[in-house]
Amino acid sequence: MNLKKKLKYLLPVPVKKALKYISNLFQDIISYIKGTNSDGYPPKRLNFVGSSEFKKVGDEFVKYFKELGHLKQTDTVLDIGCGIGRMAIPLTKYITTGEFYGFDIDKTGIKWCRKNVSRKFPDFHFDYVDIFNKYYNKKGKIKADKFIFPYENNKFDFIFATSVFTHMLPEQIIQYLAEINRVVKPGGRCFLTWFSIDEEAQKHIAGHISNCNFKYEYKYEDGVCFYSHKNLPEAEIGYKEDWIIKQLKKIDCNENLKIHHGSWSKRTNALSYQDVFISEKKK
Repeated sequence: MNLKKKLKYLLPVPVKKALKYISNLFQDIISYIKGTNSDGYPPKRLNFVGSSEFKKVGDEFVKYFKELGHLKQTDTVLDIGCGIGRMAIPLTKYITTGEFYGFDIDKTGIKWCRKNVSRKFPDFHFDYVDIFNKYYNKKGKIKADKFIFPYENNKFDFIFATSVFTHMLPEQIIQYLAEINRVVKPGGRCFLTWFSIDEEAQKHIAGHISNCNFKYEYKYEDGVCFYSHKNLPEAEIGYKEDWIIKQLKKIDCNENLKIHHGSWSKRTNALSYQDVFISEKKK
């Protein structure tokens, strides 16, 4: 195991989050001094999710939405866990006659998006939801396994959730999938990312090759859900691939299912870092 991977699991999660903020703050100061700030993008210190390559990741996924998910410029789109606009910002250049809706549990991110995106693009809407998550929102008052999306039935043509289910427990995911089924139109498309554990990923985990160790089992169903950080499951959660497929079938959102495996497990021919599941709701 290399040093970077050792530190990933040795350092407490709050310490890692603090170090990330300090590093990003320092980069913001340097960018301000040099005058190299990216217009239309949030300062790095406000990026509370995933990779520091904010613009690169957003552009990458919008490309996947269009080429693999067949996103149309006229679609009504829902971004589950929209953060601080990582996907919304590049989508403003593409969704011309459609509409964009996003919700997130981070108030700062939603406030920034309303001020910097919605004011320029009135068809881009952002909602703050005070959902509890041990990793992202410890003071949240709404339980994720009871949460009802604030949208009417059959509203959306295209729904995506990137790096969301990788931080959620099984009961919470089941509720979110039920809500996806409620708000997506028949024939609508779903684009969801996971840490999906199939046979090859399992071998790499057991051989300490993968980036995620998933050494702890969450007590839900035997051999279904695994996490990496002992005292904070929500920091990194993986699911058996057949369980994910089973849940998509239950909500009739498994039509034309395509799975594009990611590089997190150190497999070859990966599309992105996490595993991408693209499917349609039964008409």
